[in-house]
Amino acid sequence: MNYPRPSARTSDMGVTVKGNRKQKVKVVVEMIDDENINQAIFEYADKKYGKQSKELFQKNIDEFPEKDWELPDETWRNNFLTWLFFEKVLPQTGRTIAEEFAENTPDLSPEMKEKVLQTKNIIRSKFLVISKKGQVLKIKDMKRGDVYNVKLRSASPVSPNTVITGRIHPFGNYYRFAGVFQISTSPLILDPDVFLGAYENDELERIESVPLRRNSSLQSILKKYPYHWIDWMCEHYGLKERLKKEKIRVIDNKIVNDLPEIVSKLPEKSKKALAFCIKQGGVVKYGRLKDYDDYMDLFWKEGKHVSTIGILRQKGLMVVGKMVFGDRQFKVAFIPVEIREGLKSVLSPQTSILG
Repeated sequence: MNYPRPSARTSDMGVTVKGNRKQKVKVVVEMIDDENINQAIFEYADKKYGKQSKELFQKNIDEFPEKDWELPDETWRNNFLTWLFFEKVLPQTGRTIAEEFAENTPDLSPEMKEKVLQTKNIIRSKFLVISKKGQVLKIKDMKRGDVYNVKLRSASPVSPNTVITGRIHPFGNYYRFAGVFQISTSPLILDPDVFLGAYENDELERIESVPLRRNSSLQSILKKYPYHWIDWMCEHYGLKERLKKEKIRVIDNKIVNDLPEIVSKLPEKSKKALAFCIKQGGVVKYGRLKDYDDYMDLFWKEGKHVSTIGILRQKGLMVVGKMVFGDRQFKVAFIPVEIREGLKSVLSPQTSILG
């Protein structure tokens, strides 16, 4: 679109677009995924509405909620485009440009189409960063008190106790930033959720540092888990015991004896992650799972979204800890020894990775 078009990607917390004002856009994306979806929507808008860009700007500028923000020109343009593509319902179509793109792109997977249709549900507010783990920020809406997990698309220096004024929208199981207008850090914000977030991160780091041996059993590992994880697993598997020792014993029995049923209910991505680890002998350096979503909360809740790796950990099928290789210690993903053979037979007919 000739106006207002940014010259390059600006930041992780805004719309992702490329190109320049004079360049003729040609769609070259073979498969649309989480990483290039914004670019694909931009190219669609440019091809269909590029000649109307000046008219679209003049007609809609007064409706743009952030039109009076004092922002650098490129940042302002990016935010206007994000609003125009994802929020503004065009009178001539009755849909946003993103919704129109989803309906008119036959190669879009059902999962990606659903994600695109979620983007119109914009939340704008001041958000307090409660915690950060990997590329997931846990933020709290300072007006309403709601908490969201926002997944970044690249590394960011943002840290807990940062206040972000901007917009977010749902995107699959997480949220994404759809524009940031101001970032500030104040040591005077003593929000208890920030302290709780720091505690959660410290506890998760402690749990993920549990020493493992190549023949570590599930029971020996569960003994080092916090009580509320053991209680959750018992409730999830419908087990009723009073003492932690007995709870661990029946959890182990449940997983070993009902392994095919447990695995059959896993999401396909989790099965693939499990199969990958089994193919490597049951232990892999954690960095090799970088392509799998691994966000993990300290406090578990039935029915709440769980990541690809997180669901395996909650069900006792995978453990994250530390193991020595040579003279160095590494963070690893570990499959308990007593279920490895069972997993080979369960996963082999379902997952080509094992083949």
